[in-house]
Amino acid sequence: MLTVFYDGRCVLCDREIAFYRRHSRPDSVRWLDIWQHEQTLATANLTPAQCLQQLHLLDEHQRLHTGVAAFILMWRTVPRLNWLATLARLAPVRWLLSLGYRIFLYWYRRQPHVQQCKLGK
Repeated sequence: MLTVFYDGRCVLCDREIAFYRRHSRPDSVRWLDIWQHEQTLATANLTPAQCLQQLHLLDEHQRLHTGVAAFILMWRTVPRLNWLATLARLAPVRWLLSLGYRIFLYWYRRQPHVQQCKLGK
């Protein structure tokens, strides 16, 4: 089972996770809002501030995956997105996905709640 850490204070993240929850195979993912599971984060040697920087996911062997690599694993749990996970294995596609994710993160990291967390407030 995968463990996905997500930002429950972000409306966009919440909507996206809701989509994955509805469409992923039952019992394939454990969804943890970083603001409600700080002890689990600590056990994984993560902080909310780290998780706000990009998507973090633990695989079934408790190995940490971040960013696009984490999305690819998550897409494998959603039957209708399995093709995307397969396509993302191709270097040019993975590069484009990484570029798109970096652009999104540029915007996301400037959101007020993310800025407050980074400042330790």
